[in-house]
Amino acid sequence: MEIPRSLIELKRAADAADDRYRSNSGENASVALAVWSDATAALVRGITAYAEEQGIPRQDVERAVERAVRPHLTMD
Repeated sequence: MEIPRSLIELKRAADAADDRYRSNSGENASVALAVWSDATAALVRGITAYAEEQGIPRQDVERAVERAVRPHLTMD
């Protein structure tokens, strides 16, 4: 399955936001959590829209995006 670059970029942004959230504390953690939440929501919307466009299960797209971002991991 060919994954659009936009979905790969959304996944990388969500991963980066997650890393920032996990490494912050105090007030910065609240801001980082909000950024992570927004990035994750955008990723989910993108994956869902692409899955509907292509007529394939959302979970299949999610796994394909994960493999595109982290090809060294197996998720089957």
